[in-house]
Amino acid sequence: MMLKPFLIFLFFILLLSASISAQNTSVLLVEITDTIDQSTVETLSESMREAERRNVQAIILLLDTPGGGLAQTFEIADMIHDSKIPVVGYVYPSGSPAWSAGTFILMSTHIAAMADHTIIGSCQPVQVGIDGTKLINDSKTINALVEWISERANMYGRNETLAKEFITKNQNVNATEAKNLGAVEFVSASIDQLLIDLDGTNITTSSGNITLQTKNAEQIHYFPSFKIQILKIISNPILTSLLLMLGIFALIFGISSPGYGAEVFGVIAILLALIGSGFALSTLSIIFIIIGCLLLIIEIFVTPGFGIIGIGGMICLIIGSIFLIPSYPTREWLISSDYMIDALVVSLVVIALFAIFFAFLLYKILQIRQKKTVIGTFIGEKAKTIDRITPDSPGYVRFKGEYWQARSDNIIEPNKKVIIVGKDETILIVKPKDMASKH
Repeated sequence: MMLKPFLIFLFFILLLSASISAQNTSVLLVEITDTIDQSTVETLSESMREAERRNVQAIILLLDTPGGGLAQTFEIADMIHDSKIPVVGYVYPSGSPAWSAGTFILMSTHIAAMADHTIIGSCQPVQVGIDGTKLINDSKTINALVEWISERANMYGRNETLAKEFITKNQNVNATEAKNLGAVEFVSASIDQLLIDLDGTNITTSSGNITLQTKNAEQIHYFPSFKIQILKIISNPILTSLLLMLGIFALIFGISSPGYGAEVFGVIAILLALIGSGFALSTLSIIFIIIGCLLLIIEIFVTPGFGIIGIGGMICLIIGSIFLIPSYPTREWLISSDYMIDALVVSLVVIALFAIFFAFLLYKILQIRQKKTVIGTFIGEKAKTIDRITPDSPGYVRFKGEYWQARSDNIIEPNKKVIIVGKDETILIVKPKDMASKH
């Protein structure tokens, strides 16, 4: 008689345990927005560590991006492939694109999904140079990328032909077309709906087969660390270029007019720009910038005035800055060409304004220095006494608007014109104008 109540109690405990276990499942939501750069790689790396710590069911990448760097895209794809936790790519929110590098990342995830009215495609790589942006048609590059994305599609049972056309034809498809053509597994209107759609899906990761239990799973939003937020800001191609040029001009200004801290700011700005660009700067641009800085330093400290050497230095800096726009680790990118054209134009315009501003500052500094040089020529110049000056009692004179202490072997009354005949450190030696003219 006691066995039946015990079995009922045991059944109740098991049911409650299963219910609690189901409620404890969670997923980590990671936003991948703006351009794909080194900060995106760090974001995914950090979020994966947090996902392991929290033991989540899956990592869901919320994709909304125009694309980004080719090298960073491959690094992200390798991290997803090696992940022990299932990674779901979800183009979200409604109306968002995941172009170029975004499509490459989506094709690399264990499960690909899209929200309503989202778009993927436009994967032909773009090259950026001093003549603007242009599509790369080199067969070596194109064939390598086509084979890469085709193999990723085959790995997860997706449409290889469409994956190839994303590159060869710059094909674009919306969520409905992508689902019907077998490029993605799910079209989900919201994150809640996506979790319902994912529930029960079998996924093979680096650690083996996993069956997702995502229905009613807790949604944990990943927030990047402060370090990554700073890296994301300075990795922006426009800001990186501006920081570099602003740092160079500030450094030159600080060297030419020390004491205001401009040289310190210049060094910090240059270091931030180098960090944001991954230290992968064009050798040619570095040569131009070094030569430009040296020419300007020579112009300021060796040859007074602002002549052909200074003009040559400014030209070298401008050429070097052009080669540094934008400062990604590679000139082959998976990104929207329209985005890069806009970035290029904005960078050039703002850098030109900075160049004009700092050139004006340098011009004014040189003018002041030339004026000081003139002021430094004392012998034979005229001044006017303020105090009574005697051989035993020096006084003050006014010389070109400045007060100077002066002495004389003669007695000179106030408000008399005198001639400077010598200088003893900070004390002028003067004579009455009439007496000096007789000599």
